[in-house]
Amino acid sequence: MDINNLYNQISKIIESNNSFVIITHNYPDGDSLGSQIALYQLMVLLKKNVVAVCNSELPYQYKFLPHFNKIRKDFNEIKNSGKKYICFCLDCADENRMNLDFKEIKDNFEYIINIDHHNKNTNFGDLNVVDLQKSATAEILYELICKFYRELLDSIIATGIYVGILTDTGQFQYSNTNHAVHKVVSDLLRFNLNPSEINKHIYENEPLERFKLIQLIFQRIVYVASTGLIYSYALLRDFKKLNLPFSAQDGIINLMRTAEKARIVALIKQTEKRCFKISLRTSDSRVDLSKIAGKFNGGGHRMASAYSDNGSLRIVINNLKKSVKDCISHE
Repeated sequence: MDINNLYNQISKIIESNNSFVIITHNYPDGDSLGSQIALYQLMVLLKKNVVAVCNSELPYQYKFLPHFNKIRKDFNEIKNSGKKYICFCLDCADENRMNLDFKEIKDNFEYIINIDHHNKNTNFGDLNVVDLQKSATAEILYELICKFYRELLDSIIATGIYVGILTDTGQFQYSNTNHAVHKVVSDLLRFNLNPSEINKHIYENEPLERFKLIQLIFQRIVYVASTGLIYSYALLRDFKKLNLPFSAQDGIINLMRTAEKARIVALIKQTEKRCFKISLRTSDSRVDLSKIAGKFNGGGHRMASAYSDNGSLRIVINNLKKSVKDCISHE
C-alpha cells in the first residue's frame, strides 16, 4: 500500500467535489467521534457541504466536542437531493459496523472512502486507507491533513485528533503508544489544547448512578483460573433502573483490566432482549484478542477487541469461555 498515493487521491477527491457525508460506527468511541469531528471541521473550513452520521446513541462523555450536536442518526434528508455526495467511513472495520443499510449507502453516494486502522478491515470502500501501524484512525487523518491542509489545522481539528489518540491508546498506556504518537500530540498541543480539561470531560465527569453500575458489575465478576479470564456483565434492566444511557459502561472494562490475576478481561453488555456486545481487553502480548472476536465476526486489535453474540446470557458466557480456552490452547 502506497499511503502517499492514497492521500493524493483523497485530496483530489476533496478538491473536485462539494458535498460529503462522514459516517462512523455505532456505539462510537473517542477515536471514531474525534476523527469525525476533525474531518467535519476540515470540510467546514474548505466551505464544503458536509453531514455527519452515527446511527447510535452518542456517549455523553464526548458532548463537549465541537460539532457534537450536529451528528445525525441517518442521511435521510440528503437522499434524492440531487447533490453528488462523497462518503467517508471512519474507524469501521467492516460495512456492518455502521449499523446502516450498506446497499443504501452505495446507492446514494458517488464514492466511498474507508479510513481505518483495524487489522480485520474488509476493504469495503472504493478507496481504502487502512494503516495498521497507526495508533488510531485520528492519527491517519492527522497525517492526511498535515500533508495537504496544514494551514487549516486549528484548535477544533486538533481537539478531535487528540481525543481520538488519547482514547485509543488508553490515555497513552497501551502498547500502540510510541514515539510517533508523542510527536503528533506534541504538535497538537501547539493549538492551545487543555489536556487536563479534556481528560476531566472524558474520564472525570460521571453521574453518581454510574458508580452504582460499576458496583453491580464488580459484584458479578467471575474469575476462571484455568484461562485467566475475568468476566462480568451489565443487563438492560441495570441501565433502566439507574436511568443511565448504554454509554455509561464505557471504560469500566479498563478498571477490570487492572486486576492482578487478569489475563483476559471481558465485559458482556446486553443491547437488546437476546443480543449482547462483548468487549475484550488483555495486558498479555502473547494473546491476540482479535482472533477471539473474529470467530463472531467482530474485530479490533490484539489487546483490545469486541464482538456481538446472540442468545441467553448463559449461552453467551459459555461461548466466551470456550473461545478464550481455544485461544489460550493455541498459543
